[in-house]
Amino acid sequence: MTVSAGSTFSGERQPPAELVATLARALDAGGISYCHWKSNEAIDRSESALNDLDLLVERRHADAFRSILHRMGFKRLDRSGKPRPPGKEDFVGYDEGTDRFVHVDAHYQLVVGHDRTKNHRLPIERPYLESARHGGLLRIPSAEFEYVVFVMRMVLKYAIWDEVLWETVRGREVGLTATERRELVHLEAAIDGDVLTSILADHLAWLDRRLFDACAHVVHGNISLTRRLSIGRELHAALGAFARRGALVDGGLRLWRRLELGAQTRTGRRPRFRFPGGGAMVGILGGDGSGKSTAVGEIVRWLEADFDVRRIHLGKPHWSATTYGVRGTLKIAAVLGSKLPGGSRRAGQPMEPDGSHRSMLWLACAARDRYRCYRKARRFVNRGGLVISDRYPHRALTSMDVAQIARMTEDIDIGALGATLTHVEERYHDRIAEPELLVVLHVDPDTAARRKTDEPDDYVRRRVAELGDIDWESWSVRVIDARQTKDAVAAELKSLIWSSL
Repeated sequence: MTVSAGSTFSGERQPPAELVATLARALDAGGISYCHWKSNEAIDRSESALNDLDLLVERRHADAFRSILHRMGFKRLDRSGKPRPPGKEDFVGYDEGTDRFVHVDAHYQLVVGHDRTKNHRLPIERPYLESARHGGLLRIPSAEFEYVVFVMRMVLKYAIWDEVLWETVRGREVGLTATERRELVHLEAAIDGDVLTSILADHLAWLDRRLFDACAHVVHGNISLTRRLSIGRELHAALGAFARRGALVDGGLRLWRRLELGAQTRTGRRPRFRFPGGGAMVGILGGDGSGKSTAVGEIVRWLEADFDVRRIHLGKPHWSATTYGVRGTLKIAAVLGSKLPGGSRRAGQPMEPDGSHRSMLWLACAARDRYRCYRKARRFVNRGGLVISDRYPHRALTSMDVAQIARMTEDIDIGALGATLTHVEERYHDRIAEPELLVVLHVDPDTAARRKTDEPDDYVRRRVAELGDIDWESWSVRVIDARQTKDAVAAELKSLIWSSL
C-alpha cells in the first residue's frame, strides 16, 4: 500500500501508530489466534503504518477478527485491477495521529507464489500460528517457520522461466531485492538448525530436506540458471497437490497478467482500493473565502494514492458537445444580428438575464452538463469509487448551482419556449440526488471578505450569507468551522469523511 502524505522513509525507527497499537491490544483481548506472518525484519515499519500489516488469522476466528476491525473503523475493500487469492481480505483504517492509512492484509490461509497468481497454499497454518510469540506489539512466528516459508516464496517467485525472461528483457539480473536480502540475513541469524529440521520433518514431510537445501541455494543465488529452473520445477511438482492451477496454465496466466500490468503502467493506471459495498459521493460547499477549493484539493491528495477517487466540480461542469454547439450558434446569431438594420435590441447586444431566451438556453445547457457530470460520477461511485465534488446542488440553496430560470422570470411572460427551458432545467436538477455526505465549510462574511480580495466585497458577502442563513442541521448536513487553519479544517474533514464511508 502506498504510504500516505506525512509519512517518511528515513532510517529512523518510527513510533507505533496508535491505531495499530489499539488493534494489537484488541486482538490479544479477544483471544484471536494470529501473527504477522512475513517481513518481520521490518516489523517496526508495519507497526508504524509505513508498511502493510500482513496478518495470518486462524480461520475459525475470522468472524471475531472482522468484528474487531469493524468496531475500530476499518473498512473492507477490494483492490481494482489486482487479483485476490482465496482466503485473503483487505481492510483499511485511518490513523489520525500519523495521518496514515493502516492496511491490514488479512490471510486465513498461507497462499504463496508469484505476485501475479499466488498459486500455492501451504497447509501449515495451525502450527505456524502456534509457534507465534510477541515480537513487540504484534505476534510473529518462530524464525524457523518464517524462514521455511520465505525460502519457498522466493523460489516460487524467482525460479520460473517467465520471471527469468521478463528480467532478462529488462536488462536486470534475476534474484532477491535488497529488502529481501536483508530479510534473509535476519532470518538466517535467528534460526536454530535442530528446530528447522524438526519443522521440516513434522509439518512438511512432502518437502524433503534435500529439496529444501537446494531451494536455499537458489535463494542465495550461487547456482546456475539451468539448475535454478530445474529446482523451481521440482518445488512446483512437490507442491502440485496444493496448487490452484496446473503449472502450464499458471505460467500462461502469469504471462498474461504481466502484459496487463505493463499496459496499466503505460496508461498511468494501477490497482487502487474500491468499496465492495458501493462507494460514496462527498459534496463540499463553501462560500468564497472559506478555503473550499484548498480543502477539496487536500482531501483528493490524501485519498488518491490508495483509493479510486475522482474530483468533480458540479458548479462548473465541463461543457458537452451540445453546449458548445448551442453557445456557438448563439454567438454567430449575435454577430449576424448586430449587423442587421433597425431594432435597438438585437441578439448581438447584451440582454437582461431575467428576460433573455439566450440566458435561459445557457442555464438549460448548464443544467444538462451538471447532470451529465453527476451521472458519470454516480456510476463510478456505484462501482465502488469515491467522488469528491467541489460544490453541490442542494434544495436549500437559492442561487448557487440550482435551477434559476423560474426564480429569475417569475414576473415575466416567457412564452412557450421559456416554459420549455424552465422545465428542462428543473428536470435535470431533479435527477441529482443528495450525496452520501454533504459538508459545509462555514465562515462569517467579514472573514470571507478579508480572505477573498480578488472579488467584489458585496458579492463575496452575499454568497457567504446565503450558506450561513440556512439551518443545515435540519437537512442532516455537516458543518465545519472554516475560520480554523487550513490544516485543522483538513483534519476535521478527513475524520468526518472516513467515519462516514
